[in-house]
Amino acid sequence: MSSHLQKIRITTAAIALLLSMLGGISGCTSSQTASQTSASLYDEIGGSKTLNTVFGVAINRIYKDPVIGHYFNGVPKSHLRKQLVSQTCELIGGPCVYEGKAMLETHKDLNIKEREFYILVEYVQGAMRDVGLTYQQENQILQKLAPIKYETIYL
Repeated sequence: MSSHLQKIRITTAAIALLLSMLGGISGCTSSQTASQTSASLYDEIGGSKTLNTVFGVAINRIYKDPVIGHYFNGVPKSHLRKQLVSQTCELIGGPCVYEGKAMLETHKDLNIKEREFYILVEYVQGAMRDVGLTYQQENQILQKLAPIKYETIYL
C-alpha cells in the first residue's frame, strides 16, 4: 500500500472516529430514544454471525501486518476473535456480556502508539465494508468502540 493511500485511510479513520465521538456527545437523548423504538444495532447488522465474520477477516489481516502483528504473538486467533465479538456485541446492544480482561490491564506496558491503533481500526473498518455493512452502521460501531482507544495507547 502506498504511503499516500495509507495516510488517507488513517485520516479517514481518524475523522470517522472523531465524528462518531462528537455525534455521541451532541445526540445522546435522541439516539437513546431511537434505539428504544427500533432493533438494536447488533440485530440490524445480523448479530453474532456478522461480528464473527468481521473480526475473522480483520484478525487475519492484523496478524499478518508487519507493524502491529507482533503485539498478538502467542495470542490464539480464536481467543482474540471471541473476545472482540463478545465486547462489541455487548457495546452495540446484543445479548453478550464481555467477561474478558479490562482493556487497561490487557494493554498495560505494551506502549501502543496512536498510529498503531489506527492501523488496527483500518483493518476492522475494511472488514466491515467487505462484509457489506453500511457506512452508517460502521460509524455507529466505531462510535461504541472509540473510547477503547484511551484504554490501549501509551500505557
